[in-house]
Amino acid sequence: MIDHISQLIFNVYEAFTVALFLKEKEMLKCASSVTFATSFSKSRAIPVESTLPGWALKHNEPLIIPNFDKDEATLGYYGAKENIKSFMTYPVETDGVIVVDSKKKYVFTDREKKILGSFASIMHKEIEREKRFQDMEDRIEDLAAEKRIMGMFSDLNAAKISARSIMSEALALSGADFCFVGMEKGGRIFIYDACGIAAKEYVKKECPLRESIVSLVMEGGGELLLPHNSGYLREKPLFFAGESVRTRQFFGFPLMVEDFIVGVMGFGSLSDLSLKEGSIALLRNVSSLLSLHYAYLWMRDHLEKVKEVEPVTGSIQFATFLGILEKMIKKGNRFYLLSVKLPHLHVYNKKMGFDYTNGVLARVAKVIKYCAGNNAFITRKGGGDFYAAVRGGDEVEIKNLTRILNHTIRKRVFEEKAWDVDSAVESGAACFPEDGTELWTLIEKSNMRRIKTGVH
Repeated sequence: MIDHISQLIFNVYEAFTVALFLKEKEMLKCASSVTFATSFSKSRAIPVESTLPGWALKHNEPLIIPNFDKDEATLGYYGAKENIKSFMTYPVETDGVIVVDSKKKYVFTDREKKILGSFASIMHKEIEREKRFQDMEDRIEDLAAEKRIMGMFSDLNAAKISARSIMSEALALSGADFCFVGMEKGGRIFIYDACGIAAKEYVKKECPLRESIVSLVMEGGGELLLPHNSGYLREKPLFFAGESVRTRQFFGFPLMVEDFIVGVMGFGSLSDLSLKEGSIALLRNVSSLLSLHYAYLWMRDHLEKVKEVEPVTGSIQFATFLGILEKMIKKGNRFYLLSVKLPHLHVYNKKMGFDYTNGVLARVAKVIKYCAGNNAFITRKGGGDFYAAVRGGDEVEIKNLTRILNHTIRKRVFEEKAWDVDSAVESGAACFPEDGTELWTLIEKSNMRRIKTGVH
């Protein structure tokens, strides 16, 4: 309908060009046009400053130049000289202007200006009507998308689709350039999944706590809705320092079950286009429902790890440890198997109780980890029997390690209680493949050497 009004104005004034420009930030963009000019481009935006249409908009006044003798660059909408002789423009209430020009002199008078004012009023009403109609269409589309997204959760529960499918739908609805899910692991935030622009750059990356926008959502426990060009986004990185792209707007929602936060879901804009504020309620609902999904994944991962951990010391379960050694043997990777024993554990139980003994076992596990290094695999078979697999090294290094281990355990674990520290710990080692290529042979040899070299 707007184009029909432009055509009508064009016919009434027998114009060379008629165009409707609407303001977007500091530019005027053509919303409708009718013209004979080959140099007129509807996609060309013209500045509010330094142009006659911009002047009419800024001052909210119509402008008539019946004998146009100015530089045509002041019109802004032609790409070449068109020999314009008359010009008229009228502001439209909806932050815009109508322009009319002609190759004839003195064709525009106060009468024509008054008529153009009526057209401007009609154009404003039509723009508002089309906006309302567009809003209705957008709302209908959003409701259809909301229904579609909610229906996808049953497929997610049945493992027919992935969470990324739901993220992609929410991404389109939000008007964002990318969407991501970050998960908390061990007090850190890792980007678990992402879709949209630059998604691959972020997946599996870590977000430092207290140093990123994402961490604000996790630590604050509430949603974070940052407007376009927010100061927060200028001062802090969204994910981590040195990001290759700059996020201009951000919506972040915590993934939480009751008061327990497992992650964060976020939507970001990288362009001048803003996120759709009307989508916030739906995005909040999506994040709430996805919280259950990701809480399940978090719990499953946590339970799997618990199964592999010996509860008293936090070391690897013995069965898991044996599986690791078997894989190392199959690969032919050289390693030393350390055997550590606390021979008087029953005495500690009797005199000090189970809580004290469990504390002793936990401290011994920490000492072994400290001495053997973070790359060592450590387990407790049961009672006071510990094993550690140390990759690489040579015989001299391992002998030094066993001496350091004995000394450190006695010093840090037993000396404060005035136990007989000289007999408190025994240790020994066997080497693969020098001492054998069978798993239980290595265990037996490490135990035998432990007994021989232990201090009694």
